[in-house]
Amino acid sequence: MVAFDEPLFRYESMTVLDVRRVLEAPAIYQLFQRLGGFFRLRLIALNEYLPISPGSRLFDIGCGPGHIIEHLPRNIEYHGFDTDKSYIDFAARHFGHLGSFHCCMFNETIKERFGLADVVTLNTLLHHLNDDEVTQLLWAVHICLRPGGILFTLDPCFREGQSPLARWIHAHDRGKFVRTEPGYRALLTRVFPNVEIHIREDLSIIPQTIIITVSRNS
Repeated sequence: MVAFDEPLFRYESMTVLDVRRVLEAPAIYQLFQRLGGFFRLRLIALNEYLPISPGSRLFDIGCGPGHIIEHLPRNIEYHGFDTDKSYIDFAARHFGHLGSFHCCMFNETIKERFGLADVVTLNTLLHHLNDDEVTQLLWAVHICLRPGGILFTLDPCFREGQSPLARWIHAHDRGKFVRTEPGYRALLTRVFPNVEIHIREDLSIIPQTIIITVSRNS
C-alpha cells in the first residue's frame, strides 16, 4: 500500500532518477533535507500547528531516517513506520533510545500491536501515493486513531500564481502525486469530515508551496 521514495555520478549526465537514487542513502537524504530548508519547514509546521500533549502516543508514518524524533517532546510514546529498511535500520541505530521504529506497511492491524494513537503524522507522504492508496491509508489511520485524536499532514502543493521555481521543484519531486489544495481536501474529507488547512510559502529559503492539514478523528 504505502510505497516510498526511489554512483557517484557524472555531472553532465545527472538525471532526476540519479538524484532519487542518491537520496536513498539515509545520511545523504537528511543532508539534502537540511541544506534545502525542507527539514526546517517541517519543524516550523509541527511547532505551529500540532499540539502534542505529554504522554501522547504518536504514530509517524513514512518516518524516513527518523531525525524528526530529536525535535519532538521526550515525554511521548513514539512509533515510526517506513517500508524502506535502510531508513528504519538507520533510525533504530541512531534514535532507538528515543522511540521505536518499524519496517512494515501501516494498516489497521497496527492498533492491535501498539494500541490507538493520540497523534498520527504524515510528513511529506501523501504526494507519494495515488488517490486509492491515500484513501486506503487514511481509513487505516482513522481506525488506529483514538476518538478526538489528531492527524497532521504536510506536503508540497500546486496553486495558481505560485513561484515558477516552486512549481518546477514540485513538478520534479520524487513524489508523483503533488496535488492542488482542492485535491488534497477532497481526499482527506472522504475520511475526516473536518479538515483544517493552511497554505504556507514562507517556510524555507527555496520557494515552496506547502499544504499543512490538521484533522480530528470523530
